[in-house]
Amino acid sequence: MLRTIVKLVVLSSVLLTLPMPSWAASIARAQFTNDVIEREPIDKIGPTIQVQYGGIQKVYFYTDLRDMSGDQVVHRWTLDGDVMAEIPFNIGGDRWRVWSSKRLLPGFDGTWAVDIVQNGSVIESHSFEYID
Repeated sequence: MLRTIVKLVVLSSVLLTLPMPSWAASIARAQFTNDVIEREPIDKIGPTIQVQYGGIQKVYFYTDLRDMSGDQVVHRWTLDGDVMAEIPFNIGGDRWRVWSSKRLLPGFDGTWAVDIVQNGSVIESHSFEYID
């Protein structure tokens, strides 16, 4: 029993000394919101957005990034897998908050996603259904 505990302690200490992947602590928050005020999202939109006729709906994607200073991150907006927009951000500090938005019109219904891309690799993805 003592031998097993010692093995677990040694294994734990080895794992704690391994370097974390670059993406592990990089995204503190990522969410869809109706607006961003004073660099903070005002709410969190759920997984479904209903089409509203008679106007344009605007959806924001907010990302709070950590320890990525000097890198570039892209918000890649897709609709049913087709790229609709790519918005690049140059990260200028250890904590950097960025957001992008998309105007949703009737007829743009389907699965919307935003991929957070760093150095050509998707490090996180979020999606919602825009339904009529």
